[in-house]
Amino acid sequence: MSKVKKSIRVRLYPTREQGILIDKTIGCCRFVHNQTLADCKQSYEQTQHFPSKNERITNLVPLKDEFKFLKEVDAKALQQSVRNLNSALDNFFKNRSHFGFPKFKSKHNLRQSYRTPYNQRNSHIVDSKHIKLPKLGRVKTKRFDMPDEYKIFNITVERTSTGKYYASICIETEVHPLPKTEKQAGFDLGLKDLLIGSDGTRYERPKFAYAYKDKLSKEQRKLSKMRTKLERAKLNLDECKNYQKQKHKVAKLYEHISNCAKDFNHKLSRKLVEEYDFIAMEDLNIEGMKQNRKLAYSVSDVRWSQLLTFIKYKCQWYDKEFKQVNRFYASSKICSECGTYHNDIVNSLSVREWVCPDCDTHHDRDVNAAKNILIQALSVA
Repeated sequence: MSKVKKSIRVRLYPTREQGILIDKTIGCCRFVHNQTLADCKQSYEQTQHFPSKNERITNLVPLKDEFKFLKEVDAKALQQSVRNLNSALDNFFKNRSHFGFPKFKSKHNLRQSYRTPYNQRNSHIVDSKHIKLPKLGRVKTKRFDMPDEYKIFNITVERTSTGKYYASICIETEVHPLPKTEKQAGFDLGLKDLLIGSDGTRYERPKFAYAYKDKLSKEQRKLSKMRTKLERAKLNLDECKNYQKQKHKVAKLYEHISNCAKDFNHKLSRKLVEEYDFIAMEDLNIEGMKQNRKLAYSVSDVRWSQLLTFIKYKCQWYDKEFKQVNRFYASSKICSECGTYHNDIVNSLSVREWVCPDCDTHHDRDVNAAKNILIQALSVA
């Protein structure tokens, strides 16, 4: 049994007044973030130094005196917004090659949220259908279950592009390891089949985006034509109700596709972790593969990154082992039986089956690659 940090995401059903206050809090947190970042940049231009962490926090007091609307929302959420900026700056200074410099937040970003630290008096779980949040009070939720024992750290309130509200409750709880199966497997990621196992198991690739491709294209064309027409008339898009309805319709389609893919990846990752004690996969450069215009749509649709992330953390939770093989390892071109490298035979993606001239073994390209991935992962484990 081990303690893990996890997030429980629940749907919120705020009243009209609560929804207005959530939107206002999100806007105020975004304003504080942008104002603090602007002050940091101005200070650096004048003195070649950034303000300290404490100075950034204390500058929030005169900012609230100058802009009275900041006093209408949760003060802890505003402080957390500055702390998040401090963390982003720390990450940038520690590893500039990996973390970029913090950017200004826009009200047009798809994800709008604010975070409030846990407080027993102002923010806590009331029951399975209600939570309490600062300034908002008791908020109705969709029914959810909590572990028997847990510790709450913070609650993040989010508004999606479709106007729905969610709360992500960050907790620490105990997780029981899954039973051992003594099974090991390597998996090759594919576009025709999502996963091909070294034991011959194949998981068919779901085509969520392809299923809605025509409908999505139709609605997007309609939205584009409306936008062009309104811009020519020099009208404010935010005030055009029909345009906003069409925009909401497109956003709902995207959200549905995303939710279907996320649900599938959660179920598949859980199944793999239950069946195998050792899982090996390739460490692919997925963002680089998206640069290929012929494969970009298919690579984005399969959501490899999300699936790998789910498998990785679930292996850590349930005491299973997960290894990734170097992306430059030629798993498809090596015979899994005799270990001979055959670049002249397997020289194209169109070669799906081949026979090793050294040991006369007939190979399926993907199964052979999965076997080599497992062999390589075990050799470096």
